[in-house]
Amino acid sequence: MANVDNPHGLTPIEHLNGNPWNGATRRCRVDSTAGDLFVGDAVVWNGSGSAGYPEVVEATAGDGNKIFGVIVSFEPQPSSSLETLYIASADSGWANVCVDPDVVYMGQVDGVVGSDDIGQTTNLVTTHSGDTTTGISGMEIDATTAGGGYSSYQLMIIGGVDRPDNDLTLTHAEYKVIINLHSLRAINTSAGGAA
Repeated sequence: MANVDNPHGLTPIEHLNGNPWNGATRRCRVDSTAGDLFVGDAVVWNGSGSAGYPEVVEATAGDGNKIFGVIVSFEPQPSSSLETLYIASADSGWANVCVDPDVVYMGQVDGVVGSDDIGQTTNLVTTHSGDTTTGISGMEIDATTAGGGYSSYQLMIIGGVDRPDNDLTLTHAEYKVIINLHSLRAINTSAGGAA
């Protein structure tokens, strides 16, 4: 049976040591220049802060572009909406971002990756926009760059998601990744591109 095509960005699920993700996030400011941001979007620290908090914008997908973390939720906007599903372009607000470099994420691949790609690096791809109805990201794991082994690629594939409805041999499978090019960790330039 085919996998469901359901892009959702990156979802934190566990730590590298095997413990479940504990839900810890860092409060970050989103300013009006950040563009549309959704739950599951990878973000980058723009190098400044606001009211004592880091300020983030959407991370650029592709080789050499660092990632600071992944948006897990948004804080309510009392002046406009108590249910903030996403932050629209030209708006500002507060996002809760998972920034731990040792968190493992689950994400959908936009094509097919093979077992030889596990342990290799790849990038994000932003073919789809986020969903303004659900507030969920459209980011995916890029199948075309998987297996390149470049230390400058954004993610490292560490395994498939073990679930009965997830066929790892077909398009749109869910895989586990870590952020290889993390803003809070130095880049390892050794062979294989391991973080």
